[in-house]
Amino acid sequence: MRTRPVLLAALAAGALALAGCSGAGNAASSAPAAAAGDDVIRVGALTPGNANDGAFNQALADALEKLQDEGEITYELREGMADPATSEPVVADFASQGFDLVIGHGIELGDAIFSVAKNFPDVHFTASGGPDILEKYTDNVETWTYDSAQVGYLSGYIAGLTGATPIGRVESMELDFVKATDQFFQQGVTAANPSATLLPVVYAGSFDDAEAAASATSGLISQGAKLVYTTGDGIAAGVGAAASSAGTLSVGVSPAAGAEALKTNVSTVDIDMYPIVKAWVDEVKADTFGGKGVTSTLANGGIVFQDINTVDGAVPADVAAKVDELVAGISDGSVTVP
Repeated sequence: MRTRPVLLAALAAGALALAGCSGAGNAASSAPAAAAGDDVIRVGALTPGNANDGAFNQALADALEKLQDEGEITYELREGMADPATSEPVVADFASQGFDLVIGHGIELGDAIFSVAKNFPDVHFTASGGPDILEKYTDNVETWTYDSAQVGYLSGYIAGLTGATPIGRVESMELDFVKATDQFFQQGVTAANPSATLLPVVYAGSFDDAEAAASATSGLISQGAKLVYTTGDGIAAGVGAAASSAGTLSVGVSPAAGAEALKTNVSTVDIDMYPIVKAWVDEVKADTFGGKGVTSTLANGGIVFQDINTVDGAVPADVAAKVDELVAGISDGSVTVP
């Protein structure tokens, strides 16, 4: 991912996390398990969407690939696992094959992980969801989420600093964590630009329907939107394409949308999965895994953002400095997200 690290020293931090999104497809990527030595962890991972989405799913794929390159793990990754009827047999297969760690990377995979984990107490698992999942950990399942307040607020703050108004939002689905992120986005916009107005949010009805997202974006632009925000995943490609074609600013478009879509994208708040996956691997090796829920934040390096794109002068030159100041304040605790 083309992201900007926040607090580089935190990259080795132990516990962080994020919640899931969805996708399609059913491809597999693997490394030769036979090459694993005693100090190399075998990881089985499942993503609900495609691992080349440039966003949530790819964040895990990139982390796994980096850890494999470092000689820490070998892994097998299964994509398109949003349907529990499909994912649970895969989780069970990983566990029965003796994989050391099984990662359920997405809110859709939680039920499958917990169902299988109780039958394999010696295998380590992770499950994700909203904040309510944090207390559902067990001895062999660590739970994790991301700080939706920070993601939404920072995204909104960036959007507000551009001075663009009115602002449109194209979200995926009317899920609690999506709606919560949007509420904090609105607060961030207001904090940066109290005079900004927001058009009613539009839901694409899917995490991945780029065509629906593009149509929604065009509709918002026709209503006068000067900037369109999206929460990412597959719908970001549609938002980015429609916004760029119209010369309209965007926030939240992933690199997978392509160079043209990124031309008018100011920034995107991303998830960096490397620190948490590295922490899980270290815990498995040290026999300290399990019994806790963790959250991804700016301070622990699990939330990062892309460098500010000034879009040929359309974005004020001081936006990057103001964003850095906010991030530093949130990270050191001097600034509290409302």
